[in-house]
Amino acid sequence: MNKIFKIEGMTCASCAQIIEGNVKNLPGVENIQVNFATEKAELSFHENFDKNSFDELLNRLGYRAVSPDEIKLNGFEKHFFNKIFYHSLISVLIGGVSMALSMGPLSSIFSHATNNWIQFILSTGVLLIFGKPYLMAIITLIKTAHSNMNTLIGLGVGASYLYSVFLMFDSSHGHVYFETIPFIIGFTLFGHFLDEKAKTKARASLSSLYKMQIKFALKIVDGAEVNTPVIELRAGDIIRLKPGDKIPLDGEIIQGSTHTDESMITGESIPLAKNKGDKAFAGSLNLEGSVLLLVQEELHQTYIANIVSFVEKAQLKKAPIQKYADKIVSFFVPAIIAIALLTFSIWWFLNSEQKSYMAFSHMIAVLLIACPCALGLAVPMAVMLGTTEASKSGLLISGGDVIEKANSVNAIIFDKTGTLTTGLPVVSSVITENSDADFLKIVGSVVAYSNHPLSGAISKYIAKKNIKLVDPDTFKNIPGMGMESTVFGKKLLIGKKELLIENGIQVEETKLIGSYVYIAIDQKFSGVFVINDPIKKMAKETIAQLLEKGHEIWMLTGDNFLVADKIASELGIKNFKANVLPVDKANFIMDLKKSGKVVAMVGDGINDAPALTSADLGIAMSSGSDVAIEAADVSILEGRIESVGEFFSISHQTMRVIKENLFLSFIYNFLCIPLAAGVFTPWLNISLTPMWASLAMGLSSLSVVLSSLRLKKSL
Repeated sequence: MNKIFKIEGMTCASCAQIIEGNVKNLPGVENIQVNFATEKAELSFHENFDKNSFDELLNRLGYRAVSPDEIKLNGFEKHFFNKIFYHSLISVLIGGVSMALSMGPLSSIFSHATNNWIQFILSTGVLLIFGKPYLMAIITLIKTAHSNMNTLIGLGVGASYLYSVFLMFDSSHGHVYFETIPFIIGFTLFGHFLDEKAKTKARASLSSLYKMQIKFALKIVDGAEVNTPVIELRAGDIIRLKPGDKIPLDGEIIQGSTHTDESMITGESIPLAKNKGDKAFAGSLNLEGSVLLLVQEELHQTYIANIVSFVEKAQLKKAPIQKYADKIVSFFVPAIIAIALLTFSIWWFLNSEQKSYMAFSHMIAVLLIACPCALGLAVPMAVMLGTTEASKSGLLISGGDVIEKANSVNAIIFDKTGTLTTGLPVVSSVITENSDADFLKIVGSVVAYSNHPLSGAISKYIAKKNIKLVDPDTFKNIPGMGMESTVFGKKLLIGKKELLIENGIQVEETKLIGSYVYIAIDQKFSGVFVINDPIKKMAKETIAQLLEKGHEIWMLTGDNFLVADKIASELGIKNFKANVLPVDKANFIMDLKKSGKVVAMVGDGINDAPALTSADLGIAMSSGSDVAIEAADVSILEGRIESVGEFFSISHQTMRVIKENLFLSFIYNFLCIPLAAGVFTPWLNISLTPMWASLAMGLSSLSVVLSSLRLKKSL
């Protein structure tokens, strides 16, 4: 069983690792994945899992798990962020007052001792009220030996506070440093405020998917329309949809006709006609008709709910590149504490003047400036934005691992039918010597009784001629060959060439390329329908785009060589194989992989299942009625072939941002930690006070979040 929780109280990537490391040891837990960027955790567990033990463990570690159903967004988040901002503002103002008392215009109003006591009271108040999370982190460190970013801040603020208290009671020192405590807490809170504000903006992309669902609908009760909360609607209820209404739940049109705009969930901008018996999806827009909808799926079972669930789970899957960052983060906080102590020791023993001040100042600066958050956010923040923005275009990417894998793909294999072509055969030519109207009338009367796709293409072609059909006198289906029928006393054979030949009928060949349906009337060849599967509109542009990026392109099809050659030539594909069975496609992919290729397979997800599974990366063309959207690495809704190019483009852009994020976070810590430790002071006289170190720490993770937000504009 799987369940997703929101985790409250996480302050850095170390928190995610602490939760994962402890929770997976609980009885009944199979696995847990925690994403610091989304603040979500996916828990896999057995029946003997004890939720109370899970909650108690998290509380002991300083966190809390909340079911997504319990989360009240918007108002709560706005209040929460305003609270952080005001706390940071008050802390900085108190720091300014304390500095004015220490060395500014207020220093001469009171005596030196009185000034110290006022600063002591102000800094103590800020520390106990606004600095409580940092003090609690120290207590957690003592109790559990687990540390995170708050531990570093708590140690820095605590050391600064205790050092100032010591100086206040030591008559040999004239100056105390209480003003640094409110400044450090204030700047840290302000950095946290900016960071959370940016992360919330990033998470809003996923929230917008939820907003596709509405809260109320017109339920038909005893013939009357009753405004009813959508959450109370059940399968079997009937609701009225008026022009301009957003469809609340998945269902079937049972009265009326309309057009719907499904671009919000599939990326397809063309309105779709909906008549009685057609399915409509939650989140789409009813454009002009007034219709009745029979509810078939409840709120948490709709197509859009499945998409949201898919995207949430995808964001919890880690990209392989994240493992390197996670490994560094796991040692980060203990390493920083060790560096801080080493810094203190070096400055204490090597600096003859003001050794205690310099030692404490640099030690505290090291503790405050180090930022595991930037490292922890570098990968998941970019993955979160990449997968969410892709989902809005009907492109479902199953995780960060897929995004990274796509950047290694150098060979892409396309199925033909339903992938490069529409999968809907149409009549391209009719060759006959008979009276066209009479010929079409008797043929149409027979094929109407067949459910074969080629028969359907002929029926649609004849329907456009407005020819009135009749019921055949007799009808017999011949499996694998065609059909035999009698109409107006005439005997018809319709189907493969072999069917006519077996019945002693000489068939005239045609040079036109396509699938053939041969017609014989009264033992005489009478004509042939040439049927083709049209190429999708954007297929040629998509292939050209992928070839330009250096991908090797193949087309595999079960169709004959002539049809395959025609389609490949029109699309600019040089490599193709015809008459290929599904299992042969899988074998061909295995051979390509053995030759050193990293292979992506693009197919319809049904006939191409063996090939999709054999490929390094499976991309499935899904339809609006698909419920198994997690079957492939990537699912493309509504079969939009251009989404294949979009997927590789999104993957490349996301990986570029991930690498830039990692560079930003590494270079920040690589340069700023030595700067805070005072490494450059003896030569360049450059140093960093704890106050500015705390502000720099907050801005570092903010820079990574803002870097990731570029994806929101570029995708």
